[in-house]
Amino acid sequence: MTIQEVIKKIDRYLKKDNVEPLIVDVQNKADLEAIMLHYQLPQNVFLCASDATFCKPDEFPVIPNILERLAHENTNFFVSEITSFLKLKGEKALVQELKELLSMSTEGHAVILTFQCVEYLHTLIKNDRRLDSRICVLEGIPSARPKLIFTAEGIQPTDASALVKGLRGMAKAVESAAAEILYIETAKSKDQYPFSLYTISDLKNPYEVLCHLDAMTSVLPESYGDEENWQYALTEFRKYSSWQQLISAQIGSVNNLDIVISTYKQKASNKKWLWLYFIGLKLFHAGNNSYFNKAIETATSPSGLIHSLYRTILEEDPTDKDFISQYRQRKDLLNSIENPLDEVSGFCKIVQSKGKYALCYLTDNTLQEKELIFKLLDRYSEDFGRAELLDILERIYPDLRAYLTAYHFKSELLDNYFQEYKYQKVVNKIFPDFMTLVEKQAVDRDYNRILPPRSSVIEGIDVTDTQTYFTDAMGVEYLGYIMSRCHALKLMAKVTVCRCELPSITSRNKEFWDVLSTDRFPIISVDKIDKIKHHGEEGYDYSREDRKLPIHLIRELELIDELLKKIKTNLTNGDYQKAILIADHGASRLAVIHGTENLWEMQLSGKHSGRCCPKSEVDERPDSATDAEDFWALANYDRFKGSRKANVEVHGGATLEEVTVPIIEISYLNDAVEVKIMPIDSTATFTGIPEIFVSFRKKAAIKVFSTEKLVDVSVVIDGHTYEAKPTADNFYVVEEMTEIRRAKTYSVDVFAGGMPVATGLPLRVKKESGSEKNIL
Repeated sequence: MTIQEVIKKIDRYLKKDNVEPLIVDVQNKADLEAIMLHYQLPQNVFLCASDATFCKPDEFPVIPNILERLAHENTNFFVSEITSFLKLKGEKALVQELKELLSMSTEGHAVILTFQCVEYLHTLIKNDRRLDSRICVLEGIPSARPKLIFTAEGIQPTDASALVKGLRGMAKAVESAAAEILYIETAKSKDQYPFSLYTISDLKNPYEVLCHLDAMTSVLPESYGDEENWQYALTEFRKYSSWQQLISAQIGSVNNLDIVISTYKQKASNKKWLWLYFIGLKLFHAGNNSYFNKAIETATSPSGLIHSLYRTILEEDPTDKDFISQYRQRKDLLNSIENPLDEVSGFCKIVQSKGKYALCYLTDNTLQEKELIFKLLDRYSEDFGRAELLDILERIYPDLRAYLTAYHFKSELLDNYFQEYKYQKVVNKIFPDFMTLVEKQAVDRDYNRILPPRSSVIEGIDVTDTQTYFTDAMGVEYLGYIMSRCHALKLMAKVTVCRCELPSITSRNKEFWDVLSTDRFPIISVDKIDKIKHHGEEGYDYSREDRKLPIHLIRELELIDELLKKIKTNLTNGDYQKAILIADHGASRLAVIHGTENLWEMQLSGKHSGRCCPKSEVDERPDSATDAEDFWALANYDRFKGSRKANVEVHGGATLEEVTVPIIEISYLNDAVEVKIMPIDSTATFTGIPEIFVSFRKKAAIKVFSTEKLVDVSVVIDGHTYEAKPTADNFYVVEEMTEIRRAKTYSVDVFAGGMPVATGLPLRVKKESGSEKNIL
């Protein structure tokens, strides 16, 4: 029927003395409103199933109360919404109620306006053709049947117009709203309406609402956040329509979330930001950072993410080809979040379950890890080959590896001695072969022949515009590290190795003070290293059994680095042109950890932890002691009686580590320095590849020119190192390179103070023929 035909039928019905209801089924909101508007007359009464008389705010209407009025009041009733409610209960309940309506008797007239019930009414007519005259269907385009979403109180969908407060408002919204989705704020659940003709979803918390708003939410377990977290996100969804938009606006591009970790620490107090970042990582991952992505997979909370960043590496085998890249990614990530103490402590405990390979998982990010490195070196160093262990240290603790870097003293004895000394200091052991060497040198004392006394060197040092730093107890063991750091800081270092006065105590070793201290630049004392070594400052007290590891070296290297950085700053600022590091004496760690000490008893008590002893006429000098004027100084690891044993490091004796001291002259290398090489008899620089001639009698020789004054210049050619002697006007001569004999083009690297200033410079070497000699 058309709407005009339906109205004619209703008009005819209202004029009859009829005692049975008329059912009019409409298909859409517009037609329903048209009919109701047409009959909006004083003699007509409109009843809605959702009226407060029949329905409480969050309940199903009491339909018998509606039927009661229809049965006993003589008026024209137009009733709506009943079928829209009944559809909640399902087809069976709906059809049953329609049967009852059609079979009831009324005092007056009752037009029952059903909504989209064509198929159910046709079924009734098919079963009983007598009902055909009492049912009319208004044909029209059916409006979409909305999906119902039951929500809890306080949960706001993004489209507020589609929100219905309480179940009572549901039917009216179905018949009058055009929304495809209706949010019903109700205490009911979809389980209460198992046969519903509507599609119903429960959104009883913010998480469920978010799952509905953005399907990506469903990949996130609800346990990833508490109700406050999800409600926060839902509130933000009023401004942003998806997780991608929200994360991009509040955190950063979803394609670069790995970069955002650099701001993690400063955002640590913002719990909402941390949670949202965690959710962003779960949904969109961490770019191409493979380690970060592995950690994200196992994390279940923002704090769990940090835990996973620490622990995921433990799932990797240090022998795998990808381990190093994973390790480096992890190290950078942990530095970005500034290595939270609780996680560091827990990691340092669990990593020890890896046995000797625990070393491979540690970093130098934190003091706790550095100390554990020394503990593991003490425990497992003999389970590794030395080269393998140095490779591991290069990765996990580069500064410690730099400390173990060889410094070439131009003396086989010193080279071997100090490499062994440093290694044994680090692994906290003394090897028998080294102990034999110490005992031999205690008698031979070759340092007297190899090393000049410091007093003979300092007079020749130029102190013009120079600041001297007196670094108490900084022996030559640190030269490898110092040269490495100078290289990194672009500093040139000229090193002079000499010997101090005996006994190796400060009061006997200040002869340089008056020479190197000037009115403009008085000497600056740096005594922190000495205080750590000999006074246990900064907590390095080894009197406890669990603290007998060389962990003081951690702070010593830091102090040296801080000093070198300060020097670089002063040099680049032009505060002075050169800095000098000079030590009074060295110190011995191995003399402290020596486990089978012989205590020599003399007339007078030993001093400086027994390393030296005042002379007495009745004493007989031990073979291992050397004459130090009014003292005997031990040159091995024995002790004189009468002095408290040292527990960190010790000096006062005459071992090589106590006696050998450096003088380090440091200057800044200008980045713009230019270097040329040329034949030794050339008088000017030139373009093109320089050429030199060699013969049986004529050895290869070159000259180096620099636009800046250099110190301690050397060249490396074909794997051979040659010293370059300074002449005048920034020229440096390298003579008699006896290994360079073949005619070919060589590559020359030029170093100044241990730092490369030019690399890959070509040099063509030719054979000098007889004819060439005659021409020359």
